[in-house]
This record gives sequence, structure tokens and C-alpha cells, in this order.
Amino acid sequence: PELRIVIIEGGFAWVPSFAWRMDRSWKRLKAEVPFLKKAPSEYILEHFWFTSQPMEEPRQPRHFEQILEHLDGGSRLMFATDYPHWDFDSPDRALPGTLPFEVRRNIMSENARQFYRLA
Repeated sequence: PELRIVIIEGGFAWVPSFAWRMDRSWKRLKAEVPFLKKAPSEYILEHFWFTSQPMEEPRQPRHFEQILEHLDGGSRLMFATDYPHWDFDSPDRALPGTLPFEVRRNIMSENARQFYRLA
């Protein structure tokens, strides 16, 4: 119940559609997994965090914000740069400029501080 997992360098744009597919299958096959008391998407939001590298930025900023909504408003996303590799994400250009300051700050520092219990 207390397990916390970070998916590093796996991206995060795939998470909403993955969670949706898992929930859909769970609803159809609940009898097969009676020990699952909640939808898979709820377990994902409770136990999984993701890093921003590689950054998967849609063409439309609003689509990026929709992805963050599925990740609990971005509270499950932590910044990662992948430095010193040649294709690293620069901290000053990694996130869309349209993100509110608070969301940007959480992704860039606060989420990791909370996850690693540094806050």
C-alpha cells in the first residue's frame, strides 16, 4: 500500500490513454481480479510518478495541459534533463511557457522534494 514508483525516461504522454485502457479492461473483467478494489487509474495516481524526459510536447499547449490534468494537475510529474546526453532537455526550455508558475515550480522542484521526502 505504500509502494511508490518513479518511471524515469519513459515519457508521460502515454499515461492517460494507458490508464483509460486499463480501467476499461478492469470494468469488463472485474470478476477475474476481485482483489482490486479500485480502478487501475486510481492506483496509478496513488503510486506512480513520472519524469519529464523525454519531453513530449504536443503542438497545442492546451493538449499539454490536458495531459497534466490526467496526472493530478502535474503533481505526478518531476523534471528530468537527461544531461549530459546530447539530446538533454534544457531546464529553461523544457516546459511550455504557457504553464502557470505554480505548476512549473511543482514540476521543476516541489514534486521531487515531496517524493524524496526532502520538503
